Amino acid sequence: MSFVEFVKQYPRLAFWAVAATVGGLLSWWALVQSRRTAVNLTALAQRLGLEYFEAKKAGWASNQIVTGQCDGRDVTFHTFTTGSGKSRKTWRAVSVRPRVIGGLLFHFQPQGLGTKLQELFGTGEITVGDAPFDAAWFIQTNEPDFLPAALVPEVRAKLMAAHASAESGGNFKLQQAAVQYAERGTFADAHDCARFEQLLPVLHDLADIAEVSAERDA
Repeated sequence: MSFVEFVKQYPRLAFWAVAATVGGLLSWWALVQSRRTAVNLTALAQRLGLEYFEAKKAGWASNQIVTGQCDGRDVTFHTFTTGSGKSRKTWRAVSVRPRVIGGLLFHFQPQGLGTKLQELFGTGEITVGDAPFDAAWFIQTNEPDFLPAALVPEVRAKLMAAHASAESGGNFKLQQAAVQYAERGTFADAHDCARFEQLLPVLHDLADIAEVSAERDA
């Protein structure tokens, strides 16, 4: 009996057979990606003198995290999700915690359709007077007078380099007491791990800015 004949004769059985096969393949792929992520993050932790650990969740899922001290600040590489169901998205992120926590908040997003829609709905942005930089980044902050002055040419150059290599959704944000860079995806690719490692200098620069702001407020 051919597959087509089997489907015609046993449509319900065929449906569940296909569903089981697809589900098995998806589970296998998730396990492969998880193992690749573990290898990549373990290597990253060894290079930076940090610690890798894995917290198991339901099924084969796990939270895979690299954390520790780097240049005197707490550093964390991790993944997180937003949304649910079909709108669920997985993000990879690296964060640096300033030594002093103040009130400064900021968000750097690549200019694009999403930011144009935000502008249409009244979301304000700041500019620094550097045309290429302002054309690349949509910046929001609660300290519009301080932040542009703090973004000196050296920091802007690093942010422009990060913009050039960023993938889907790549953005910098200071919130919840940490400066974070995040973009869509996982750490299953060693190239992405290396690229995120290279973002640490600019994240430390942004943490410096956060600390200066906090000291001003003290």
